[in-house]
Amino acid sequence: MHVNLVTPWYPGRHSVYSGIFVQKSVEAVRSRGVIVDVEVPTIYPAPGGPIPENIHESMAFLGREDPEAVYDDQNGARWIPAPVPARSGQMGRARAFATAIELKRRILPPRGELTHAHLGVPTAWAAVRLGDSPLVITEHQSTLQEILRHPESRSAYREALEASSAFICVSSFLRDLLIEAFGSLARDKIDVIPNIVDLSDLPFLRKKTTKLSAWIYVGGLMPHKGIDALLASFAEYRTSYDPNATLTVVGDGPLRPTIERFSSQAGIAGSVTIAGPRSHDELTGFFEGADVLVHLSPFETFGIATLEAIGSGLPVVSLRNGGAESTWGDLERACGLLLDNDTPPEAIAESVAALRDDISRLDPQAGRAMVEERFAAENVASQIIDVYRRVIE
Repeated sequence: MHVNLVTPWYPGRHSVYSGIFVQKSVEAVRSRGVIVDVEVPTIYPAPGGPIPENIHESMAFLGREDPEAVYDDQNGARWIPAPVPARSGQMGRARAFATAIELKRRILPPRGELTHAHLGVPTAWAAVRLGDSPLVITEHQSTLQEILRHPESRSAYREALEASSAFICVSSFLRDLLIEAFGSLARDKIDVIPNIVDLSDLPFLRKKTTKLSAWIYVGGLMPHKGIDALLASFAEYRTSYDPNATLTVVGDGPLRPTIERFSSQAGIAGSVTIAGPRSHDELTGFFEGADVLVHLSPFETFGIATLEAIGSGLPVVSLRNGGAESTWGDLERACGLLLDNDTPPEAIAESVAALRDDISRLDPQAGRAMVEERFAAENVASQIIDVYRRVIE
């Protein structure tokens, strides 16, 4: 079996953490004997307005002269530069992807029996425009609601869904969201297959602390990740419940200056550490020094960081953001605490304090067993390959 996989997220030389979960699924499928060629359309910011035709002509010329220089091969994937006009939105990105992938394929054509595209828009829509068939789509982007709110991108999403031979959602929450948006068109196509949660380099930590003084957050520093709520809740917790509390932020993104500014203005700069982006095998060191992972994103399609923490034996406090309920909501009493999305910072801080006082109810070993059972690489790979076989046959 030979698959052509297209994804805008994949770890590479300049984005070592982007799309690691995609890479994990590719590696798991490859380990079962499936050949997977990976194309990674990559955004190259350009000025607003149409991309001049001579830019595409130059890229095509350079690609013919030296394909390896233009379409770099990293980590078993082929990077495709895609000039995207500023302020062109999701559809500008989708059209740019289609153009860039087409140019690459004139020189390095795909060889797969099917295409597996990650994200309905922009990626799968671009694949549809290029005539890729049969087409399998996996959806997991946390900006999906924004895409569905805009008429043009919503219409493009429907076009991709209609053209697909199979559609994978990484959580039942995401499946229900798409069924609500597209009715039977989505209901009749969707398989729920989770992301892989790799615990191979995350040992189980037998935490003995009865305090929740050391908070940790792992993820992107972006507005939709609930960073403002995290900072306000932590500041309230220090003021009202634990003046010695600390917060370690593992990740990077455009809100890093916001965290630094808030911490300084609130007088807690000495208690907030921004560790920056770290590799997966470095997480254990951070989890060892933490008492609780707090993740206050209001919308998540899955939530790998929370599951990695649970698998490591760390309690988790999260909002009911969709992905959390779908993946570990049935084991909330064993793993941590789920709060309503409209919970204010004062109530979040109070809830963390209440969890601290009721810490004995947690069962970290049950959390580890749950993650190992539900999200193991071999189980996920088998399900994905079953979808491929069904589509090809």
